[in-house]
Amino acid sequence: MIVATPWIQGMNAKIGKILVAATGKGGAGKSTTVACLASHWHKSGRKVALVDADPNQTLTRWHGKGNALSELTLRTQMDEHAMIPTIADMAEGHDIVIVDCAGFGNQAMVFAIGAADLVLIPVMTDEANVFEALRTRKIVSSASMLTRRKIPARTLLCRVKRSVIAVHARNQLVELQAEPLDCQIFDRVVFQEATFHGSAPNTLEPGGAAARDIEQLAREIEPILWVPERVESHPVHAVEREMEMKTQ
Repeated sequence: MIVATPWIQGMNAKIGKILVAATGKGGAGKSTTVACLASHWHKSGRKVALVDADPNQTLTRWHGKGNALSELTLRTQMDEHAMIPTIADMAEGHDIVIVDCAGFGNQAMVFAIGAADLVLIPVMTDEANVFEALRTRKIVSSASMLTRRKIPARTLLCRVKRSVIAVHARNQLVELQAEPLDCQIFDRVVFQEATFHGSAPNTLEPGGAAARDIEQLAREIEPILWVPERVESHPVHAVEREMEMKTQ
């Protein structure tokens, strides 16, 4: 079985972890979550790279505003055939690469998921979002079969308002074995404000509730990403090998 690793045999450079944010439903808070996590880890001292694979190029716009996100390495990549090489290239020399996929299913998303150490699936608290989250998990399951390794995936409730429906949505995700994270991202004004500045809550309001939401999210997923385990090969290279075999 092929599993994730921080090292590749014969290479001295550290190979960064791959976090893929994917959902088949636009507007769930995917790009905002990516930007906030990237800013959080950057400020904590990690080397962070971003891949904007969303045709809307939301991250690319925010990155160009010259504020917090502009301090990070970003590559805009829509070509599905260049997705794996792009991720592999950026994983060398960075602690983590975060891929912002399109808000709909496409081949680029499948390739990115196949390279992931963790797939994060943002989901809002309505039936359509829960349904799309389950569809995305099926894509992850298929990618796991293709690469012959377990690809972890977690759902994340986003843009949450304090209501009974939020509790119901979480219960649905648990019942459907969608593995929701304990953390959830509340619908706070500062998240919207940050988009206009190309920034993040930990820059605009470092001690605020939104910054604490993101810190809690990071702490919950870090043990999934950075498992202290030495194994044979990195998932990016496993996917590359699978692609090569299928073309022979």
